[in-house]
Amino acid sequence: MNDDFRYVIDLSLAQAKAEKIIECIKRWRETHDIRRFEYTRHLRVAPNEIPHSHPVLTLNTQPYNPEEILCEYLHEQMHWYEDRLGCGGANSPLITELKQRYPGAPVGFPEGAADEYSTYLHLLVNWLEIEAASHFIARERAEEIARNKRYYRWMYRTVLSDGQRLEELFRTHGIVPIKPADLTA
Repeated sequence: MNDDFRYVIDLSLAQAKAEKIIECIKRWRETHDIRRFEYTRHLRVAPNEIPHSHPVLTLNTQPYNPEEILCEYLHEQMHWYEDRLGCGGANSPLITELKQRYPGAPVGFPEGAADEYSTYLHLLVNWLEIEAASHFIARERAEEIARNKRYYRWMYRTVLSDGQRLEELFRTHGIVPIKPADLTA
């Protein structure tokens, strides 16, 4: 049997969407001083992956507007920030205090993160995301973006309703004000 069937893989749409994300971040970098919140200089765009911070900051190509792209980018950068400070380890005093303040936090999509530790860690990261984004877009808009996320819903709700108390806690632990990135270190 003669099989002349041809297979074609066309990644042009995925490539175009990935380039859109990169161009958006470049525009933010050109028009605003987001470098002070860039704790890693490596950005990877993977169309169908869940955004994550480590080992390489990775964004996906979901249909975002520029402000949502910025918030997602800063969210992942804030993981690098807390990592650099060493304040968010599973047994850290901060995580212990968050567990005491918010016992029984949800685990799993869409309310919580993948595990208990990550849920509590995201109280910090999500708060930092909104705080950092508020330097470049209106705080109300950063909060609206957070409120409309389809994931980490409990953490975002908690951060939005209890932001002042969380800020005081983070200030006590030396996390805020957010320290500028020192990429020469």
